[in-house]
Amino acid sequence: DPPSYGNAPIQGFRLFLTDMATGREQTLEVDGRSYCLEGLRKFTEYSLRFLAFNHYGPGMTSEEVTVTTLSD
Repeated sequence: DPPSYGNAPIQGFRLFLTDMATGREQTLEVDGRSYCLEGLRKFTEYSLRFLAFNHYGPGMTSEEVTVTTLSD
């Protein structure tokens, strides 16, 4: 959900996706409030963080969420 207060409209979101086995982090630009991750490896633990940004810059990141993918 968008923040309850802000100094300008949100222009987009960034998703930080970390593969916990390798430590490799990807940053994805997301236009809407939902995004479908594809190409994830099965039985792999990932860490996710999100932030919103506007023309003033980025906000604070969310708390880290850890998820594990299942089989096919």
